Amino acid sequence: MDDWPEMTIGEVARQSGVAVSAIRYYESIGLLPEPERLHGQRRYGSDVVGRLAFVGVAQSAGFKLDEIKELLRGVDGGDGIAQHIRSLSARKLDEIEALLERTKAMKGWLEVAKECGCRTPEECALFPAPGEQSAEGGLPLALVHVQGRDCRRPRT
Repeated sequence: MDDWPEMTIGEVARQSGVAVSAIRYYESIGLLPEPERLHGQRRYGSDVVGRLAFVGVAQSAGFKLDEIKELLRGVDGGDGIAQHIRSLSARKLDEIEALLERTKAMKGWLEVAKECGCRTPEECALFPAPGEQSAEGGLPLALVHVQGRDCRRPRT
């Protein structure tokens, strides 16, 4: 029994900084392999801490759990992560670019809104006029361009 994995789930959680519930969840979705059990208690090898660190870094980079599973398949399958990480990163960069554009629109809208003096949404250029759709690719929030600080819709 000298080669028996010695770490309990609590020890793994303390060493990795990952909640016990997250470790159990990662096991349930196949992100972590099922651990061996001793008298019904999960027992882990030290390699699980490194795997959890890998997951944490990938999450910080914006990868979703199913994408992280794809990266880990490359590692576990012996193919390595290079091909997987290149294709996933290219997709993720497109998503981030779209998110940055959305964030710029949000910031611009909020900057105009903080000076808004309109009494109703109908008179305010921050909101679409009745029957008008957003010109920003169907997003409900469009980048608003106003003259000075006045966001009132021009009268026609």
